[in-house]
Amino acid sequence: MNIDVYDVLKAAKTKWNFLNFTPGLVGGHCIGVDPYYLTYIAKKNKYNPQIILAGRKINDNMPKKISGEIISIFKKKNIKKPNILILGATFKENCLDIRNSKSITLYNILKRKKNI
Repeated sequence: MNIDVYDVLKAAKTKWNFLNFTPGLVGGHCIGVDPYYLTYIAKKNKYNPQIILAGRKINDNMPKKISGEIISIFKKKNIKKPNILILGATFKENCLDIRNSKSITLYNILKRKKNI
């Protein structure tokens, strides 16, 4: 598509709520969102983004899978009212941005469970 990532960042800086992160090895809330933009463009250009969508489906379902495993362990050990500590709610150290955090989704699933 011949799109320069720095041109995209320059345009994005015009948004009032844009957080100016540049490409690197650290993730962020966009990891869970950006593939959907890519698949939209891929479909528009008549490409089938099947692998990207499969990866998104797996990632989106991880909180449910992990919560099921946690609950199963508590049931096997007959733990009725467990105390759970969840660490790693953000994507980066010293960052308050929890947008699209699967840790928060996991927390909400576990919070809704009455009898673990």
